[in-house]
Order: sequence, then structure tokens, then C-alpha cells
Amino acid sequence: MRLPHLCFFAASVFVAGLSRAASFDDRVEALFRPPLAEMMALSPEGQRVAYTTQTGRGLAIVIMNLEQPGPRRRVIVDPDRDAAFAEDQPPAQLRFLRWATAGRLVFAPTERVLPLPPVAAGKGRSVPNPDGPTIFSPIMAVDADGKRRGTLVDARDFTETPADARRTLADLLRTPMELAATRNEPIRWRMPHLDILGFVPRDREQLVIETRGGYSMPAQHLVDIRTGNVRSFGGNWPSPPVEPQVFDWFRLKVVGERKDGVRPATAWRDDELGRVQRELELKFPRRAIEILDWSETRARVLFRVTGGSDPGRVFVFQRSEDLVLEILRRAPWLSAAKLNDTRFFEFDAPDGAHLSGYLTWPGKPRLNPPPLLVVFPSGFPGRAQAAFDPEAQIFADLGFVVARLNHRSVAGVKAEDLTALRAAVDRVAVDDVRAAIEWIAARNPDRPFDRKRVATLGRGFGGYLAVRALQLQPTVFRSGIAIDAPMDLRPWLRPPETVGVAPRAKAGRDIPAALIDHEGADWKKLSVLEQAEALTNPVYLLVEPARNAAIDVATDELRARLKGLGRAPDHLELDAGFAAARPESRATVYRRIEEFFNLHLHGYAVKIGPAKEVE
Repeated sequence: MRLPHLCFFAASVFVAGLSRAASFDDRVEALFRPPLAEMMALSPEGQRVAYTTQTGRGLAIVIMNLEQPGPRRRVIVDPDRDAAFAEDQPPAQLRFLRWATAGRLVFAPTERVLPLPPVAAGKGRSVPNPDGPTIFSPIMAVDADGKRRGTLVDARDFTETPADARRTLADLLRTPMELAATRNEPIRWRMPHLDILGFVPRDREQLVIETRGGYSMPAQHLVDIRTGNVRSFGGNWPSPPVEPQVFDWFRLKVVGERKDGVRPATAWRDDELGRVQRELELKFPRRAIEILDWSETRARVLFRVTGGSDPGRVFVFQRSEDLVLEILRRAPWLSAAKLNDTRFFEFDAPDGAHLSGYLTWPGKPRLNPPPLLVVFPSGFPGRAQAAFDPEAQIFADLGFVVARLNHRSVAGVKAEDLTALRAAVDRVAVDDVRAAIEWIAARNPDRPFDRKRVATLGRGFGGYLAVRALQLQPTVFRSGIAIDAPMDLRPWLRPPETVGVAPRAKAGRDIPAALIDHEGADWKKLSVLEQAEALTNPVYLLVEPARNAAIDVATDELRARLKGLGRAPDHLELDAGFAAARPESRATVYRRIEEFFNLHLHGYAVKIGPAKEVE
């Protein structure tokens, strides 16, 4: 007789599970959706702004008029982008976005280099193809009204063959596809890379570019931004500097330098821009101000404001009127009321080192007091943690207080720290986290966290530290998550030579090798793998196979050793979508992490996912 009630209960659980899973997926998609205005440009007279926005795997440029508000023009950057290529690669990006004139915008997608397949050599061997590679390097332009859009030049327009391979005029006129189809013939061809150097000051309709690579020496050219006509340029135009230097495209000089530190800042060499920076900081106290661009006379300045839980906003400063106008929110789809509170913190450790980071409090804690998740920074010294972090928001949604720490050396390695870091960088980092935990607890008595439920998380070198924390302080840290982390530093820092291996599969490091790899290094003392018996608390190893051979080998060995000790670790193979921050991949992994913490940190099992029908 109770069967209908049981069926009703099962159906309710099924619907509730699906509803929560869908809501969680939506939340992850919103948080990891690429923000607006990753690149921006202000027109020379300050009337128009152009900024980028993602369209799935593609990219668009939005053009808005500051003086005549109205519909914003939307320009698709690369409508012919190959779908298969886009699926395997990160979303489209720009490498250049500048206004040439008040009515003409020049932009360039990130260059794509596609090697040709290897060719057969003797005895069944294959060797790199002497032709190619095929280079996609379009330089494009569009009018302010969204019309007259097109490619000015591309690498294929400069395809070269060596003098000793040219046979007829027809060879010189072949397209790259025709040349590729005849690669078994003696003809050889190559495309050069195209670098954008800037605009001619007295004639900004002339774009200066440089070709490099191919068969010829580097050469400079002028490209007409209206017609696309190309002619040789006899000058020796200098290449503009790249980050962290800030370049004035009107005055053609370096005017500042971006500095990594406790909070990212800009050291201005230009007195006028330095004054503007100070004025804006007074208008937005306790926020980070980044000047992005300015008009030719500097009457208008484009800048971004970040801080706290806000993903960021973009403003225009009209200096003559002392007026600041907000023109866009970087993530308008995120409601401020639904974001967990994030605060910056800094303090001096017992040994005098200055420590800092960000603390995110859950808006709706699931437990009272909530557990604490300590996130180790990925690199060393690394860059300072960003004020807004989608992942911190996700874990706060799951009920954690999230502490994201900067390394003590984020502003530069101090001489007094060097000896300790070279001897035991792992212990220094873990001791700093313990100091941060004590400081956070003492400074927030009205918002306590559960000292018996402290977990760790990290990527790369940060993942290594997350596991070392479990080994060094098992009574403080109860469980941990390591993502693509080296379990043995020596082979990770000394990868074997990999000939003919795709760039994605080559080993990568996010720590200066010389800091650890020196004559007195005690590799066994630093190795997670060699001290496997000390890893008694639960750990979740997340690894993308074939991303790094040294990580794959050490992870497999650690799993085998722990299994032999009767405590096999949880393990998950990641797909490429996780590293690329694809929402569907992220949501799946975060659900698995939640299950891990529910079981090993909280002591119960709750799983979000497909439900079975109850008969």
C-alpha cells in the first residue's frame, strides 16, 4: 500500500537532483563565461571604444559611440574559423586591436601555425616537412559603422620560395594550397610571420608591418588600411615592446611598466599618466585601477576597476570635466547579490615576511562553522592572485571558506628568504599557510571556520604543495586536491629531450628550476613520492593524461605505492576541456570534487548526477 508514496518520494528525489544539477551547471557556466573587454581600444579623438567579447569558441568586436549612445556595432572577427580547429584549441583571441583613425579600426587574430605532415625518409623514417608550415596571420580592418570589413594582408600574401627552387613564373604565382599539393616536387615554399609595428604618425592610414621567417631576411612594409595595398618600407621601424611595458602608440615610447606584487600596479614613467592614476585611485579607494588606453591628447582615459567580489567595470575619465562615466560591466550576467563576499588580506608572518591573499566567505554556509579550503598559488614566485576568481566562488557555493594565498616572494625573492627557500621551499610555503590560518581565525572571531575541517587545493607546483601540506602537517590539513601536480620534483625539473613531440605534450614548469635544482638539493626530502608513507590523509589526484610525462609517471607510481600501503588515493583523468575552462567539463569535475569532500571531509556521501528510476 505504501508503494505509491515510495514512488512519489523517489520521483521527488529524482526531480530535485536533476534541478540542482541543472542549477549547478548554469552557475558554473555563468562564472566561467569569458568576461567582456579582454582587449579594449579608445579611438584617437576619444569618441569611440572597441572591445572584445567571446561568442562560443569564436570572438567578436563591439564598437560603441560614447557621444551618441545607441546600438552597439558587433563585428565577428573570424567567421570562417574552422569548426574542428576551434574545438581542439582555446577560444579565439586577438593579438592586436587599435584605432588607426577616428573611423577605421585595425585588428589581428592570434597567429595560427599548422605544421605540414612529416615526409618519409630512408629506412622507414619520417622527417619534418621542409615545406611550410601553413601560417594564418590575417591583419584586418573595419569601419566604425561596421561596414567595409575585410582582411588587409595575410601570411599567404608573402609566400616565398628559395631562388634555387624557382623554375617558372607559374611557380611563383601558385597559391599555398597548390604548392602544398606539389610538395613531392622540387619546389619549396614558406610563409613568414607578420608582426605589427604601428602606424605612421603623420599618416595613420599607413600601417607598418614586418615579415620574418620564410626564406628571406626580415623586411618591413607599409599596408594601406583602406585598400590593403602593400609597398616596401625603407625605414628601420622599431618593434613596440610587449608586456609588462606600457607603450604609447601616439608618442611611440614606453610610458610605464606593469608590476606584479601584493596587488598588481603600474609604475608610470610618464608624469601626466602618473597624475591621472593618483586621481582615479582617490575616486575609487580600496580598488585596483588599471589605465588601459587614452585619446591622442589624453583628454579621455579608458580604465578598469576591480576589487572585492566584482569581476570588474570599465570607465571613461573625461579629464576636462573631471567626470567619470561607466561604460560596461565585465560580467553583466552575474548578479552582485549572488556573489560570495571576497576580501583582500595582508599581514606580517612571525619571521617578518609579508603575506597576503584573498578570503571568500560562503553566502549560505552548509555547515556551522564552515570548513576552510586553502588554495596554494600555481607558480613560484608567480603572479598575485586575482581579486575575482570563479573557482573560489564555486567552492564558496559548496560551503567552504576559501583562502587563496600569494607566495611570500610574489613581489620578488628577498635575499633573507633565499637560503630557506632553496633548502625547503615546501616547508616555507606550508608554514606560511599555517600562519595565515592562525591570522584569519584571530581576525575574524565573529565568522569562525571549522579548524578540524581544513582542506588544500592547488595546480601544478601549487598542487605539489597541497599534497606536501598533508604530509608535513596531517593534523592541520585533513584532505587535499592536486591538479596536474608533480609528485617528484627532480624529473619534473629535468625533463628528457623530446624530439618531434607536440608542444602540448612537452613538459612545463611554473617555478624557476635553479631555486631547487642545485648542488645541495635533497631530492628525496622534497619528493611526495619518496615519502608516500607519510601521506595518511585522503588525497584526490586529478591529471590530464599526456599533458606532462613526468607528472604521469610519478602519479602512477604514487598511486601504486599508496595502494600497497592499503590507502589507494582517489584519481580522476581530466579532459582538455577542464584546463580550457569549458563550463561543461568544469561542472563535471567540481561535482566529483564535492563528492570527495562530502565523503572524506564531512563523513557522508551525497552525489549529484543521473538518478535511477525506481520501479
